[in-house]
Amino acid sequence: MPKVADRSSMLLRAGTRLVHIGPPKTGTTALQGALNDARSALPAQGVRYANQGQNSRFQVYAALERRAYGYLRKPPPIEQWSKLVDEIRSAPEPRVILSSEIFADGGPEVIRRVVDDLDPARLHIAVTLRPLPRILASQWQQEVRGGQRTPFDTWLGHVFSEQGSTATHFWHRHRHERLIASWAAAVGVENVTVVVVDERDHGMILRAFEQLLGLRDGTLVEVTDRTNRSMSLPEVEAVRAFNVVARAIRLRPAWRHRLSRVVRRIVILPEADPREPRLETPQWALDRAGEIAREMVDAIIASGVRIVGDIESLAAPQSSSRADDPPPDTSASPSVARSFWQLSAMLLGRGRTRVLRRLGVGQRRS
Repeated sequence: MPKVADRSSMLLRAGTRLVHIGPPKTGTTALQGALNDARSALPAQGVRYANQGQNSRFQVYAALERRAYGYLRKPPPIEQWSKLVDEIRSAPEPRVILSSEIFADGGPEVIRRVVDDLDPARLHIAVTLRPLPRILASQWQQEVRGGQRTPFDTWLGHVFSEQGSTATHFWHRHRHERLIASWAAAVGVENVTVVVVDERDHGMILRAFEQLLGLRDGTLVEVTDRTNRSMSLPEVEAVRAFNVVARAIRLRPAWRHRLSRVVRRIVILPEADPREPRLETPQWALDRAGEIAREMVDAIIASGVRIVGDIESLAAPQSSSRADDPPPDTSASPSVARSFWQLSAMLLGRGRTRVLRRLGVGQRRS
């Protein structure tokens, strides 16, 4: 039987620095949004939310010594991470929390840096988990937002063949037992808590962190973030078509990023249209993910880390309403994609002529 934490004993000792490492697509945005919204109320309850902004992306990328995906040519200066560390070290509150799913991308050197900088004697690591089959479509959509051009079924084939950079990146984040083992080796299994997200109760993750931090019930409240919602199939395929055009015309990464943000605002409606088809993962991929999930669950249980929630739910069989045939063709035509790129360039204004010229749209003089 898994070692499941008694919620009454979850409170971390005074002086703890709690680092939530994700991984992505496991309720991280919801937790960070709630913490950010409650930021001003936390110190009175003895908690400091150390994040700069919602998820300290630049500070954590500085620790990873990687560029922030999409538009920076080089990593943020290490001083950004150092300033965040200084804030955590000098915080007067008994407990501090730092949350960023970007930590899940770090290797052994990053883990050592984080642990050494934040003091292993005071550090506690939190990992949030969702069922792997549910992560697949969500992760691909997130990558499309960031410039991914590969169709979903092809991407799935790359992931499960475990070949190429796509698979390497995915499994570094989402072989969850390995992620947990890497951090547990640095801080000790007694200093790792795994929170299994309840798919039927979205508030569960907030209550778990309230108990870890000693916050009053209801301090953390779910914040609706429509910008991070799942896209419909036509929406995600439209954005992917723009990514194909952007690469075809060889736009620089900075411009791709800026134009993509405008395109997403045009394409993705504030509310999902219930009439539009949703992205469905084929059954073969769900079955393969389920086999891997079983391996992960068994390893996590055997590791001895503290578990909050129903970890067996991570290995529950998942079914798809889609057969294993190709999904319906809802991709935007190249002409539609080009039209949106033109519109986004016009809205940005600056550099418009150059972008339109690359799109093959001449501007005639009268």
